[in-house]
Amino acid sequence: MESCRNVLLEFVYREANSQIQGLGSGIRHKYNIDEVIAYALNRLPPMFASTDVGLQLKRQECMALQSDITKVTRQALLGVRRDPLREPQPLEDIELANAPYALLEAQDNLGWKSLMWCDLPKALEENLESAIAKFNSGNLSPRISKYGALGRSSVNSQMYLGKSTPKYSVAHESKQKEYEIYLLESRYLIHSLERLIIRMAQNRAQSFPKSDLRFIRLEDVLAKTLNRLPPLYATSAKGLAHLRHYAQMNIGSEVAIMVHESMLEVRNASYQKIDPLMFSKIRHEREQSLAKVSKLLLERPVKWQNLREVVSKSLELAKSGKVCWERSPHNALKQ
Repeated sequence: MESCRNVLLEFVYREANSQIQGLGSGIRHKYNIDEVIAYALNRLPPMFASTDVGLQLKRQECMALQSDITKVTRQALLGVRRDPLREPQPLEDIELANAPYALLEAQDNLGWKSLMWCDLPKALEENLESAIAKFNSGNLSPRISKYGALGRSSVNSQMYLGKSTPKYSVAHESKQKEYEIYLLESRYLIHSLERLIIRMAQNRAQSFPKSDLRFIRLEDVLAKTLNRLPPLYATSAKGLAHLRHYAQMNIGSEVAIMVHESMLEVRNASYQKIDPLMFSKIRHEREQSLAKVSKLLLERPVKWQNLREVVSKSLELAKSGKVCWERSPHNALKQ
């Protein structure tokens, strides 16, 4: 979940990357860093947070664990070679689906390095303009669609044909670092209990008075519950199925009780104060950006859940010569 994560992830990632890079070039490529991270996280205490305040507090706790992180990560480099849960069968996209993963997919599709949510409308429009220009360069006669005339000639479209080199987000270094941490959630590993806890919390919510539900945020409930449970990370479909079966057979009833207790605690704490969710600024930026994309594409509301489908569809239409977006005035005049 975008605003609930194990803060240890960023610490273990840095340590795992450092230790792998310190290995010889002949052996370095044999390690899957996500498997190393999952192995280490499963052997360290959970450090989940859901708010900006909680993130800073958990980071301090993680710093105090640095020697343990280093030791466990070193063990992980040995352990992943004999871990029975390691399988080549990858996790399904539906298991990995979250907002950071959607942004990373958009980055790959649009050829934009270090893409941030605020860059998305511009990156998409530039790709669409480039695609239509390439189409027009091979079709001198204009085509008409409900969006108006396309290119009149191939001359002006040449300005887009050279834009194939990757672009970079221009942002302050501190914001770039924040996004690097934000995007760690898009790595190919997941906590096998997260979806179960979310479903349980949603079902339990039906037994609470509606007036109380505005004080109970799912992210807070998830963080509190996961901090009481053993970390169960998986990097493969087989590993995920194994861990979920283990949880169902051994701790299923305990999880249900913990979820209810967490909901009560969150409600009571929220009566006093509700802190901003983790990455609240990035979440706000995402919502604004997706609203601009919806307007650009004259589409139904675009969400991170359907972003891949919307981007792919619009690019295919542009490549086939259809203007499927509301063009900026300066781009329309170039035709």
